[in-house]
Amino acid sequence: MLLALNLGLIASLKEGQILTNREISRIFDVCACRGIRYKGSIKSRICHIVLIAAFNKMPEDSVRNPYHDRKIDDRIIYTGEGRRGDQKMIRGNLVLVRQMQENFPLYLLEKKSPGKYVFLGRYKVINVKNEIQRDSDGEERKVFIFELAKVCEQWK
Repeated sequence: MLLALNLGLIASLKEGQILTNREISRIFDVCACRGIRYKGSIKSRICHIVLIAAFNKMPEDSVRNPYHDRKIDDRIIYTGEGRRGDQKMIRGNLVLVRQMQENFPLYLLEKKSPGKYVFLGRYKVINVKNEIQRDSDGEERKVFIFELAKVCEQWK
């Protein structure tokens, strides 16, 4: 019953809709923290992923959020998880790679201000590569870069 209720709530979301962190957690049945949130288990089955991106950060935000998420044309460039040192292919980063193979739903939200997130719709991972970025200590490190493309039919 809970799964059916959540699917109905997810399907009712409109692009551009503003959500709170609590609403994201309740609607998608995911944790209330992290940029890569997922329902399910890495060892068994992932139901869906919720990504939180921050595109227009202030320079002073880079210590707490060293990720360089960005939009390029119709693509989203999303930096994997891990604030210090080289990122590892574990947890959320591994789930994003699996999304390319298994095609479970991936929902993207943009953090606009503390506690306010804009629903951007359903996306898919189309590529993963490495890039050098600075970590939260200002040191260069290797990160995973996930290229996302919008899924045309949102609830397909």
